[in-house]
Amino acid sequence: MSEPRRGPLVAGHQPNFLPWFGYFEKMLKCDLFVYSDDVQFPKQCYTNRVEIPVGQRATFLTLPVKKGDNARIADKRYVKDTATLARLPKTLRINFGGLPHFADVEPVINEFERACAQYDTVADLNIHMNQYLADLFGIRTAVRRGTELGLEAFHRNERLIERCRLLESRDYLCGQGADGYQDEAMLKGAGIRLHRIDYGIGRALFRDALRYSVLYGLGRVGLARISDAVADYQRNSRGQ
Repeated sequence: MSEPRRGPLVAGHQPNFLPWFGYFEKMLKCDLFVYSDDVQFPKQCYTNRVEIPVGQRATFLTLPVKKGDNARIADKRYVKDTATLARLPKTLRINFGGLPHFADVEPVINEFERACAQYDTVADLNIHMNQYLADLFGIRTAVRRGTELGLEAFHRNERLIERCRLLESRDYLCGQGADGYQDEAMLKGAGIRLHRIDYGIGRALFRDALRYSVLYGLGRVGLARISDAVADYQRNSRGQ
């Protein structure tokens, strides 16, 4: 029998752009999710791009960002010219319009268009859309922003340790790709247990399409199936 948790199970991730379902599965399976908008904006990463299938190949749908600085994600601005903001929704509609459940995708694209007009920074846009999608799926996990925690003097594992301390947790849920980023021995020495997520819900729903933006998966399987899978997990986890 596993040891009881000491405080909430915390998870965190950079506020990614229209991400894959695994992002939301991590949010679903923790008690408190932190958007790490307090780190430097990473180049060529999923903070402003996501894979989608176009024809028979995978390609990146990219949100262009303004150049010339090394801003935090919280401060990084995206390009808001009319052509750019028209291109992204058009790309989604052209490539996903033939999916069996595109009617479930269209309201998300509409919300994206409204959010692009409303916000200026990558973090604000992505967090808004990810919370919109989480709510759509029935995920009600509490969230915080890294910039609210005041931990920018700390880096990597030190920041994670301080984050858990502030949030009164000794248990941290990490992605399967966290090896090499998180020093498990260091965290263990600080009294923090790492829990590696199993992306079983996403694999069952989307199979080989799991890698792509959740909007593609939504168009393939439909909102009802995703919401039912989320609700099933929530019922089962409450019964444990």
